This record gives sequence, C-alpha cells and structure tokens, in this order.
Amino acid sequence: MKKSLLLLVISLWIVSGIKGQSINHDFFTRVSYVGAFDGVTDWTEGWSEFNPVSANYPAPTVTKGNGQFTRSGGLHITSNETWSGVIKLDGWVYVDQGATLTIQPGTIIRGTEKSVLSVERGAKIMAVGTRTQPIVFTSAQGAGFRNPSDWGGLVINGKAPNNLPGGEGIAEGGIGSAYGGNEPADDSGVLAYVRIEFPGYEVASGSEVNGLTLNSVGNGTRIEYIQVSYSGDDGYEWFGGTVNAKYLISYKTEDDDFDTDNGFSGMVQFGLILRDPEIVDTDTANGFESDNDRDGSNTTPITKAIFSNISGFGSAKDLATFNALPQNHKEGAALRIRRNSRISVYNSLFLGWGRGVRFESSGTHTAAQSDEMTVKNTIIGGVFGNKFQTDNSVLSAAQLESWFLAAERKNKMLDNLADARISDPFNLSGTPNFQPQAGSPVFNASYWVITSAGQIPVVRKEGLALSYPNPFSHQTSIELTLEEESHVHVMVYSINGSVVAELHNGVMYRGINRLSLDGSGLSKGIYLSRIVIGNEVQTLKLVRE
Repeated sequence: MKKSLLLLVISLWIVSGIKGQSINHDFFTRVSYVGAFDGVTDWTEGWSEFNPVSANYPAPTVTKGNGQFTRSGGLHITSNETWSGVIKLDGWVYVDQGATLTIQPGTIIRGTEKSVLSVERGAKIMAVGTRTQPIVFTSAQGAGFRNPSDWGGLVINGKAPNNLPGGEGIAEGGIGSAYGGNEPADDSGVLAYVRIEFPGYEVASGSEVNGLTLNSVGNGTRIEYIQVSYSGDDGYEWFGGTVNAKYLISYKTEDDDFDTDNGFSGMVQFGLILRDPEIVDTDTANGFESDNDRDGSNTTPITKAIFSNISGFGSAKDLATFNALPQNHKEGAALRIRRNSRISVYNSLFLGWGRGVRFESSGTHTAAQSDEMTVKNTIIGGVFGNKFQTDNSVLSAAQLESWFLAAERKNKMLDNLADARISDPFNLSGTPNFQPQAGSPVFNASYWVITSAGQIPVVRKEGLALSYPNPFSHQTSIELTLEEESHVHVMVYSINGSVVAELHNGVMYRGINRLSLDGSGLSKGIYLSRIVIGNEVQTLKLVRE
C-alpha cells in the first residue's frame, strides 16, 4: 500500500471539563466541506443498516430481564457482567451503581414490548462493536413485522450538570432512574458501532423513552458510530450533560431526530438524518428541537451545545410529496430552536423540510443577535413551507431571514433540492447515497475554510502520526483512514519490548477505522505502536502521563 493511502491521528477522547467548548475546540475534525460526507468516504459503510425491517436476526439463546416493568421489580445488575451472542431483553433491566456491563462485538439484543436497558448513575456500559461486528439492539419481532415502539430503548444516566431544580432529574418513561451532579467529566463508558432499532416508547404524554436517551452524561463517556432507526419517539435526546459524540445516524424517526434540553453543552460532529414521509407521531417532527428547559427560563447551565457537519434529509423530496404529507410533517422544521436555547449549528446541510429555520423565543433571538448562539456555514434547500418562522419573539420572520443570510454567517438558502447535488439521499428502499457530487456547494464551504489564514488548520498529515493530543492519561485512539480494504495488524509495546496490547489483526474496510487503547492501567512512560498495513510498517510513539 502507498503511504498516501494512510492517515494516522492520535486523539484523546477524554475532553477536559475545564476547557470551554467552541467550534475551534480540538474535538472537531477541521474539514473543508459542509454536511456529513466528503464525496469519497462513506463512514456508514460496513456497520449501519438501512433496511432493518427485513434483516434476519437469529433467535435469542439467553434472556436478560424478568418480564417486570417496574423499578423495584425489574432486574438489577449489581456486579460486572458481560453479554455476548443473541439475547432477549425482557422487562426493565438496570445496571446499578458500581457495576459495568460489557457487551461484546457482534452481540444482538432483541427487546420485548416496553423493555428498557438503563445504565444508572455511577455505572458503566462498555458496548464497543466494530465496523464488521456492530452491536445491535433491535426488536423481538420477526423480519417483516417490526415497527417503531416495538421496545423501549437505551438510557444512560450520568453525574454531569443539568439545569433542573436541585440539579437532579428522574428519567422519563417511568423507569425512575436518577441523574445529574457536578462532574462534567463523568465517565459512563463507551458506545461505539452500535445500532438501536425500533425503540421509542411513550408511557404517557410527555413521558417517553427515546432511541438513545442521554441524561446528564459526562464528557468522559465516548459515543461514536451510533444508528437509531425507526424510533417511536426522538432518535436522540440529551437532558443536560456534557458528553460529546461523532458519527450519529437518526433514520426514519417518528418525532425529533436530535432533541437537546436542560443545559446540554456537549459537542457533536458528523450526523445523518433521513426521514420517511409515512412515519410521524402526533407531535411536530423536527430535525433539531432544542429547549433550555420546559419553562424557557434563564436557569443555568444554559443549553449551549455545538453541532457541526450534519446532513439532514427531511420527508419532502419534492412538492408532490410535501403536499401529501401529514400536517405534523409539513410543520416539521430543519431547526426548531425554542424556549431560550443557545444551541449552535455549523457546517450543516438540510434538504426537503416543511419549514427551514424556526426560532420561538425572544431569549433565543437576543442570543442570536450577539452570536451567543448561531447558525453558520449551513445550507438549507427545498423548503416547501415557511423558510423562516418566528413565534412569540421580538423578531419577525423577515428579520430572522436577514440574520440567517447575513454575509458574515456564510449560510445559503437554495430554492431547489437539485442545486445541492447530493447523489440519492431520499432513497427509502435501503440503498440511499448521501455523497455530494462534483459541483456541489458543500465543497470548500465550511467554517474552517473561512479563516484569517484562508485555509483549514492542519490537524492530520499523510503518512505521519500527529501528537494531537498526546501524551494521554486515560484512553487514546489510533485512527486509520484507508483508501482501500487492507489487512492491518496493530500492536502496542512497552519501551522494553513487552507486548501491551494487540489492537487489531485482520481486515479493515476502506474509510475511517478507529482503534482504542485503554491507558488507565498502564504505567507512566513511553509506548510504541507498530502498525502493519500490507507490506508497509509504521511505528508511533505514545506517551502515558
């Protein structure tokens, strides 16, 4: 393999709770394009599933849960436990404080009606799949009979701050899990290469379990390569917390795709939304819905998350489709920011929505005028209803339009979907293509292109390992971006030549592959990682501090 086929980055995933979040934070990969795809690499390849209704899953051989749907009667995991194989999840299952649930790559968990897995405050989940062996949470129903709300979902509860009274909340959906605290760097474990299919259960109006619910989860937790499909409520909902995430898919969700509340202040990069015109619940379905809190107060911490590089494809691929939509789809906005939220969105693409940008509170508008919250370097196209809408605010729709299209924000509103030149994003048959074509306006349009230097700051170099950041103290990752499928062997040695870990020995797919090294048990000092790709060998120096 030629050296040009390999990019290596050492990246630390434990983000300091002291350093404030910003679009220029080290967490963000500085790319030149808008949206989630660069026209070459498909990061969904190998682990995602766009036709889970018909997927063939084996029958469970093990049951976890006792069929009880109460906190006192459900199953409580009180010591470390490992799951593998094909599992039936039956009832409410709690991973209690002090326990760690490890789920092996390739494990399939099939949930019965209303079943929920709740990771309690002070517990951990280590669900680390691979590109070839993702972990799948799915329906207990057979192929062809699966629907949204077949089971409850996955809930993670942490100790990070929120803005609820007393700093503590109770998880929705009746499961009764407490969350919240004063530990921004709280660690609830790792979710990587995980699919969550047919979840989302409304127990009562305004009390639901989402596909993935993140309650005050701290930024010591690592979340990446997650797909939520056919959720009967939101795809993802954050209630406070500081957790960061990359590579999130929300597919054919009934309600909102990315819902942020109660002081969530994390960072998210590379997200994909694809909606289905025939799937919507009784509430308005939005790409983003964001509140500071239920009352729209100024209570701190303020909801101030940053999202970048989102590709959001709504339910209206053309006017005829829009005209036939249920009203809740017609009213769905790409960005519905309300109740005093300060969320910001950068470098994103939204096509085929009933509404474009909808701001609903005077506090949000005031923050927008000072860029305390913002939308920048974002392209919206094919909006068949109101492109700009304001509710109960100090600004008119025309003023919101002027704000969005101001030259310094580098946003665009396209009249026609075709002008975005995206390959086949509205294909609902299971083979969508989200890559931009030559001539697409997404290229060379990101925030990082428009810098004082006029170019993207260098964060990766061909054929070299970049100490960015390195040394590390907890967990570090080796990221390999391959231009073709290859056999890869990655070993880590101490300075005296002793084997510390074998991170991978087998085939890797074209595209981005990330390997994690847990350094929590390593002594301080220098370690060497030997990477063999075909006939090419490279050595990286890692420093554990």
